[in-house]
Amino acid sequence: MSNIFNQPFGLTWRKALLSAPRLVPDAALYLTSSEGPHPIIIKVPSRGKHLIPLYVFVPSPPPVSSADSSESTKKIPKLPVLVDFHGGGFIFGSCQEQAPFCAKMTRELNAVSISVDYRLGPAAQFPAAIEDAEDIINAILDPIKPGYQELRYLINEHLLKTSHRRIELDASRIAVSGFSSGGNLTLNLGLSIKAAEKDTEHWPSSFPASFKRNIPLLLFYPSLDCRQLPSERPRPPGMEEKTTFLKSLELESTLMPTYLPRHQAGLPRASPGLAEIRNGGLHEKAKMLLVLPEMDTLAEQSDVWIDKVAAEGRGEDLTVEKIEGVVHGWTQFPDSWLSEEHRRLKVEVFNKSREFIAKAWA
Repeated sequence: MSNIFNQPFGLTWRKALLSAPRLVPDAALYLTSSEGPHPIIIKVPSRGKHLIPLYVFVPSPPPVSSADSSESTKKIPKLPVLVDFHGGGFIFGSCQEQAPFCAKMTRELNAVSISVDYRLGPAAQFPAAIEDAEDIINAILDPIKPGYQELRYLINEHLLKTSHRRIELDASRIAVSGFSSGGNLTLNLGLSIKAAEKDTEHWPSSFPASFKRNIPLLLFYPSLDCRQLPSERPRPPGMEEKTTFLKSLELESTLMPTYLPRHQAGLPRASPGLAEIRNGGLHEKAKMLLVLPEMDTLAEQSDVWIDKVAAEGRGEDLTVEKIEGVVHGWTQFPDSWLSEEHRRLKVEVFNKSREFIAKAWA
């Protein structure tokens, strides 16, 4: 496995610069996500024996009247789960930027939201991020997998200390959301990749084929085809040649191969938009919401994938929201960076996300 200290100095300091937001203290979330709830930060074990940091958002308990002393009020609530993955091209990004979204989903769905701090390049290489994503789904679903007991114990240990209560996770109601590279991970979790050759292994979906309920997959401007580096992607009409964002694409193109070597970029797990949809490729319970900003270099590959989903018989399970005038990642920008109209669109698409999950679970 690659290590950041073995990388050329130029890559190391550029990675450090892009990772600077991760150094912001978690207390800042009381400002950036003032409505709360604020996350419980824990670490659970993985298949690789390393610990995966999680930001866990738990809804506040409903108010109980002093006159209501029935046994029903003392029951441990069983709450559905949203698992969320931040973006950043597999080389930067953090759970902190997900706090406003996760907190809103937690409040309005009465669900536990878990933002996953998966491994990034150049310290880790493909498929490290996918393995971390799978390990957290397994920690929710499978009692014999690493992290299952620890996830529940650590959450409830914190709740007992702070609010004298406990919760249970409803493993039958799970949604997954992901932004940019996190969208890549989200789609991966719903796919089963068949062995292309006799000496290659089948790579099944993290959700068993027998899973009973719908599985909402929220794909916010996902990276579906990594064969093109960010700077090589076609720009949509209206995107200027020289902008800070386009310069960042050049930097991302330099750093991204430290996580995903170019010879692996065409593998279906690296580029899930290339994976087969029919014949069990996409989990039969998957229900997908795809959010596409107009000014996004990823828009073209998403349009190709939309046609593929329809052609392979799953068009009814895909809802597409195309948002005019906004750029890649706009939903994760602080509100102070956005125009009034773009803030409105952000709230609108988050509301649609909540409604999509609620309908799928129902």
